[in-house]
Amino acid sequence: MESKRKKTLFNVIMVVLILVIAGCGVMAVGNLKGWFDKGSDSVLMTKNVKGVANIQRNGVGYGLEKNVALRAGDILETKNGTTAELSAGENNTLSLNANTKLTAESVEKNNLKLTADQGEVFADLTDSVGKAEIALDENTLTFETGVFSVSAQSGSGAVYVFKDEVELAEADGKTTTVTAGESAQMTKSEDGSWKVETSKISAGALNEYMIQQLLGCADKDSLCFTPEELQKVLDDRAAEKKAALEKSLNSTNKIPKTSEKSDDKKSADGSAKQNSDTTDGNTADTAGSGENTTQEYTPDASQDETDSSGEDTAGSDGDVSDDGSSDDGSGDGDSQDTKQCTITILCDTILNNMDNLTAGKEAYVPANGVILDTSTVEFTEGETVFEVLQRVCEYAGIQLEYSWTPMYDSYYIQGINNLYEFDCGAQSGWMYKVNGWFPNYGCSKYTLEDGDDIVWCFTCNGLGADVGAEYNGE
Repeated sequence: MESKRKKTLFNVIMVVLILVIAGCGVMAVGNLKGWFDKGSDSVLMTKNVKGVANIQRNGVGYGLEKNVALRAGDILETKNGTTAELSAGENNTLSLNANTKLTAESVEKNNLKLTADQGEVFADLTDSVGKAEIALDENTLTFETGVFSVSAQSGSGAVYVFKDEVELAEADGKTTTVTAGESAQMTKSEDGSWKVETSKISAGALNEYMIQQLLGCADKDSLCFTPEELQKVLDDRAAEKKAALEKSLNSTNKIPKTSEKSDDKKSADGSAKQNSDTTDGNTADTAGSGENTTQEYTPDASQDETDSSGEDTAGSDGDVSDDGSSDDGSGDGDSQDTKQCTITILCDTILNNMDNLTAGKEAYVPANGVILDTSTVEFTEGETVFEVLQRVCEYAGIQLEYSWTPMYDSYYIQGINNLYEFDCGAQSGWMYKVNGWFPNYGCSKYTLEDGDDIVWCFTCNGLGADVGAEYNGE
């Protein structure tokens, strides 16, 4: 009997301990995730999350949810295809584009301090949040109200102001006021100093995310652009993208996902990238990079023979991937992860500037200025514009040369089809646009989404003005 009572008591104690441990676990998780943050002093609260976003708090990372009060030290990260919104008061919103990293240094009203580590943050602040700051590396933006967009990349940053004004405290101590309709571009030089350029902006210089956010502003009639101007940019780009898609559908050019050869190439690129800090570059980078390593690809004989055999290699039914499955969609399910984009490579601007072309380069300029007609390319989640260009050039037998720029953590395209920067004037070189927009950062920093339309074009005059790039509102 005594033994039975002891056993019962032991079981009760064990149950109580389990409940205590479970309760402590719930309390710990709840405290970490902010379940009990009632009456918090934080001015920032998660509002909407589309896709998979993460928050790192006290060294622990987990999925970002709605209605969470942010704390000092929190780090937010959005992944590819993901966006998140934060409320900073009833009529104030901070929106994070895909592939963005934002650190909350301080979250109290009148002392809101954030650091944009990577990506893009859009601010729509109708009510005053008191004195607030967003740091871009060594530069700091100060504001209370306004509508503006902040972009952060390795070695560079930018702010576009659409309403009110933002004070920019530069790394060297200078202060610049950026008003509605202006942008400030910040670029880090090789010696570590920062160069800041302020200029007028045009609707055509904005990416689709900025335009969509502007069209969604509560007070969009007070912006420096009218809704009609912004919508026209979207309509023009949609028409361009539709035309590229229709052209690709009528073409037999279809380039498959990464092959074994491309995987080997990518592995070699990684080795070159790791050694970039100790290898002297052999070509200067017009983007202001430091030491670069240069890789040059020339297709091997077997690839040339395949491409010239008269067979349609891009659309053949016999293509087999590394895992043995065919590329016709009948494999073991890899096709579910396959996305598609279109790519075109043009140098038609050279045709109007042949007098400025470096002697001997005429042979590399096609009669119609088209190096690669619009082609459909398969790619996988997370691949960049650079990786697709690299694979396309390898597949089609097009010469490609590029350099790794450590300062900007990106590759720089020096030459395609043996046509290089400065080959057709002091302002000539290669540029790229995606869905009609010219990004102001390297092609290996642009992560692709399904259906994107890539165009590589050679500019001869105006640093892109002759191919439609609008950086300075011109």
